[in-house]
Amino acid sequence: MKAHIHSLHIYPIKSCQGISLQTVELTATGFKYDRHWMLVDKQGKFISQRTHPQLATIKTFLTTDCLTVESHTSMLQIPLETSDNRQMQVTIWNDKCSAAIVSSECSDWFSQFLDTECELVFLPKSEKRQVDPEYSTKNQIVGFSDGFPLLVLSRASIDLLNTKLSQKADIDRFRANIILKGCPAHAEDNCSELSVNDITILLPKPCSRCIIPSIHQQNAEKYPEVLKALAGYRKTGNHIYFGQNGVHLSEGIISIGEEIELTEKPK
Repeated sequence: MKAHIHSLHIYPIKSCQGISLQTVELTATGFKYDRHWMLVDKQGKFISQRTHPQLATIKTFLTTDCLTVESHTSMLQIPLETSDNRQMQVTIWNDKCSAAIVSSECSDWFSQFLDTECELVFLPKSEKRQVDPEYSTKNQIVGFSDGFPLLVLSRASIDLLNTKLSQKADIDRFRANIILKGCPAHAEDNCSELSVNDITILLPKPCSRCIIPSIHQQNAEKYPEVLKALAGYRKTGNHIYFGQNGVHLSEGIISIGEEIELTEKPK
């Protein structure tokens, strides 16, 4: 089955707003700068919209040498390249890894915004956080995503969901990296892999959804209708699934509009 790339997205700081790009570089950990930074509490546990929905209102912008973040009241610039930073152990669900603290200035900015003490950390090049070996084939690594380097979703899947909602849900609620077009709704569920530009991306596991799709990604308001609608036709057991987690076998460049070959699972 053939499809095309509808849009490409990175989320530089875990749980803050993302950036849509025309072309992206697929690196060892996923799209370049995707979930490269993360907020953690003083014990090193990751902070997300699940507990701090106001993170959805923080905008991010990339330039050649810095990441700019912007709240409703102030702005902060974060250097893309830093070294010799103090490190700390951080926890993402059941994973533990080493992360580097960006700066006291950055941590103070976010602490003030969240009204809670936290640190802004980044993933140093020396740290190799492994993808769950049950789903990786070449000891792939990942940044600060929940568990996989990529998330793939079709535009048709979102359009189908929107027929069941009184207020449409935008693409950004689902925090996918690759949005497909030209394929049926949930075609990604029936595929084992996709290929583009000689890059193969395995789709080993559906994405289990938390509360984040119910959070408006500009004003942080919650709309329970989204998860309620998904539960009506996308629930298996105790989990709601929407989109497919991806693990890539090689690196390269991907652009909007490029053709993708979808390999369907054996029937």
